Amino acid sequence: MKSPKVRAVVRCLAALATVASLSRVPAAEACLGDCNDDGRVAINELVHGVNIALNNAGASACPTLDRNHNGQVSVDELVAAVARALNGCGSAQESQAFVVATDFETGSFATITLDTPRVIEPASASRRISSDATARAYSGLVYIINRFGGDSVQVLDPATQFSTTVQCSTGSRSNPHDIAFVDANKAYVTLSDRTDLLIIDPSPAADCSDFVRGSIDLAGFADADGFPEMDQMAIVGDRLYVSLQHLDRNNSFVPAGRGSVAVIDLATDTVVGEITLTGENPFGATKGLTAVGEALLIPEAGRFGANDGGIERVDLASMEAEGFFITEAQLGGDVADLVMVSNSSAYAVVSHADFTNSLVAFDPITGTVTNRFLEGNGYLADAELNDRGELFVADRTATRPGIRILRASNGSELTEAPLDTGLPPFEIVFLR
Repeated sequence: MKSPKVRAVVRCLAALATVASLSRVPAAEACLGDCNDDGRVAINELVHGVNIALNNAGASACPTLDRNHNGQVSVDELVAAVARALNGCGSAQESQAFVVATDFETGSFATITLDTPRVIEPASASRRISSDATARAYSGLVYIINRFGGDSVQVLDPATQFSTTVQCSTGSRSNPHDIAFVDANKAYVTLSDRTDLLIIDPSPAADCSDFVRGSIDLAGFADADGFPEMDQMAIVGDRLYVSLQHLDRNNSFVPAGRGSVAVIDLATDTVVGEITLTGENPFGATKGLTAVGEALLIPEAGRFGANDGGIERVDLASMEAEGFFITEAQLGGDVADLVMVSNSSAYAVVSHADFTNSLVAFDPITGTVTNRFLEGNGYLADAELNDRGELFVADRTATRPGIRILRASNGSELTEAPLDTGLPPFEIVFLR
């Protein structure tokens, strides 16, 4: 006889199958729930999902079920996974890399197909964005955060040759840094040069009249210069986490004290706490804060040129920072980016005292460096992992800039030479 728990799981899956049969699953969710990456969603993988949803297992048991990377599996994610089990995975693998490219005078973007032979559409005059921009992908669209001097969010549609569908101001001299999506109608934007965190509609009207929905005052977290320097974000469960750099604008933006994380309730848009970090200047080219289960992994660079920082785990249940599990001294320089491959495998982009960069592989569990790659390069701006196990690295070395591709499992380089993106690559996101 089946145990009560198994019977409950079977009933749950049956109910979800009924809902899934009535639901249209967007292409971006087509392989949701394919835990072993074999191109299909099996019953045992759905059982994994139910167990994660019931808090009987962590999201790491099947990361592909966690569509919004919040460390949990929700009913809508289970519905989408059941639909994939019923209808097949289709072709919703990530299909191309979107590369922000800039020389910091002119901004543009390139695209690179992930299938071989890789087709490159380089940066061009017809693909203009700010010269200081970053990008995020959400719901089939690309959101460009035009930062210092750009002060806007620009939405590009890949289905129409990346045409701009709307571009809305975040306020003069606001310097937006990150965007975190709750759903198609609500998102948050950090403003580094303001004290208010914007609440926006990411699907605004063409005239942007409904773009700004409100704001959350973070002035109470400011240091002596009057600004908290909000930067990256993550949504985990029902809370938004916002990193605060606390930089001294009156002293060349050196850290004014330890960094922190503001905690905001999504339902009420009110601040419910602050987590003080171990180190200074939580900084990195990550796409938002890195959430792993009920924790955040936060690179803290401290003062550039000094080995005073590292990467630490922040426990979200206790709202406490646990200290560095690997230090900048071990990594060999300032931490500029973090890429998690698995619980026991990660990469960091590290900046050295001589202003060269390298890609450092390390084990987050033991806190030990396992290998070093691309040492001696002038400037590695970003590293991102795609769903094919490939690590794309934005190499801005002056003599031959471009995208390098490595196998994430062992760091072996798949590109014979950097892929030319027209302008030097700065940041990478993957699109389905």
